Amino acid sequence: MIERENLKQMLKKLITDTENDKIKSAEQMIETMICELSDNQRIGRQQKQVTNAIDSYK
Repeated sequence: MIERENLKQMLKKLITDTENDKIKSAEQMIETMICELSDNQRIGRQQKQVTNAIDSYK
């Protein structure tokens, strides 16, 4: 569910950036999406590692 919310926020940001002319081409939008998705995956892995570490101390 968290991942779904993260994707929703990413798309809202992309739309806003496009409307505000921060993103001016399809290529730039794709590059931004790839970076955002990579960051979300990295954060997800880190959150899972923290959760696993906490669970191992219980």
